[in-house]
Amino acid sequence: MLGLPSTTEVGRRIPKEAFYGHLKVGPALRQSFVDNVERFTVANSVKTATTGIASGERVDEVLVLEVALKAHRVPEDVLACVANANPHKLLFVCTYGTEACMAVMLKSLVVGAWQDASALRLDVNATDMDEVWDSLASQIAYGDSGNESETVEERFEADARLEALHAELAKVEARGRKERQFARKNALFEQAKELKRQIVDIENGR
Repeated sequence: MLGLPSTTEVGRRIPKEAFYGHLKVGPALRQSFVDNVERFTVANSVKTATTGIASGERVDEVLVLEVALKAHRVPEDVLACVANANPHKLLFVCTYGTEACMAVMLKSLVVGAWQDASALRLDVNATDMDEVWDSLASQIAYGDSGNESETVEERFEADARLEALHAELAKVEARGRKERQFARKNALFEQAKELKRQIVDIENGR
């Protein structure tokens, strides 16, 4: 699967009841497991023993979990629940018929586009498992092999922070253009200036 080394293949099916039966989930989420998921299968285990790649300081193993779906729709609530409850680093491959998409949980769940299942590929080219995780997760979330200056989690959080700052800046500048009272207009200008400074700090620190 995904063009990963054959030595990483596992093929161990996990009953979905093993997830929702042992986790504290509400009735709606439990029903989502039942209605949306056909089966879970541990497809690959990427670790030192299966790849010869050294363990990292943060990551020892990355599991690829195939999620066979009952419909052409990704149950994000189910994937988020499984990811948050599992101590391993997980990559999801959601399959429906001949199509598939990949997903990964960073600060929130990132789901890639649907495509022909046979076309899905991930490249493993790293010196330790930290780099493996950053690279594999980045390929799903960003379509690239990662950024040497920050982990994939740091990158994702910085992007989320930048997006929030840009949204807030747009609101402040819009209010500033409409404001007629001088003191309030000046306060909004200073607020916008501070938001721009924060944006520059994040961008320069990457």
